[in-house]
Amino acid sequence: MSHTTRASSSAPRAPTARRRPSRPPRHHLSLPDAATVSVPVLEHLARGLEQTLNQQAIICLYGDAGCGKTFALDTVFAAGAVPTHRARLVRLLPRPAATPAALRAHLADALNLTDKRPEDPGLFDTALRKVLANREHLLVVDEAQRLNAACFEYLRYLFDDPDPRLAIVLSAGERGLAVLRRQKMLASRTAVWLKVPALTPDEVRWAIPRFHPLWQTSDPQAVDLLDTRLCHGNFRRWAQATRHTLRLLRPPGDLTDHPVLEDLLRARLLPHQDTR
Repeated sequence: MSHTTRASSSAPRAPTARRRPSRPPRHHLSLPDAATVSVPVLEHLARGLEQTLNQQAIICLYGDAGCGKTFALDTVFAAGAVPTHRARLVRLLPRPAATPAALRAHLADALNLTDKRPEDPGLFDTALRKVLANREHLLVVDEAQRLNAACFEYLRYLFDDPDPRLAIVLSAGERGLAVLRRQKMLASRTAVWLKVPALTPDEVRWAIPRFHPLWQTSDPQAVDLLDTRLCHGNFRRWAQATRHTLRLLRPPGDLTDHPVLEDLLRARLLPHQDTR
């Protein structure tokens, strides 16, 4: 539910929230004909985000690179499965080794505080707190492991302020989870820790033919082999494999007739690993 504040027509008004269009998220490599697959984590994420908003808490979303953390967030937001109509959605992607000064600059840009740049931290924080108190906000921080301890303390300062109505999503890679776990400020403020897992072999057999029509008529053993050798249940890797396969098949056809396909793909895809 939206909250409004009575004010005279001459009173200064907080910046108007720009409503993001509800459009499907872009698949990796802009893969043509790719479809969004309704894997269980989407439902878990929708429930977790709603709980986080209701409690004005923090949710930590983590998982291996390429498993679909950002895509899952974009999908849930686009589907309207979370009551974001009542909250202003703010997305941040911090630069590596971000500092509080850089975090303030990101927030200034994201919240359209163009006339209140963070040269004076105290003045900026006052202006920021007023904006956050004007309505509910959902702050999404991608690659949250890039923040240092001072940045996490700054988020705690904003989160614990009694006036702002703020819920936070911290998204990090599997290795970045250790960075989040070390932040003591998260322990008592996090409502949900949610992992976006790789697909299991059974889930791959179900999901990948629904992900792209190329795999609907393919030999299931070819799908199993590609997953075991190259993709490991990772949607980003499957998008890469699909793109390469579409280029290799001339004309496009059934993978059953292409026994050397896996070797050709192996030459074009490095072994998967999460380096973050």
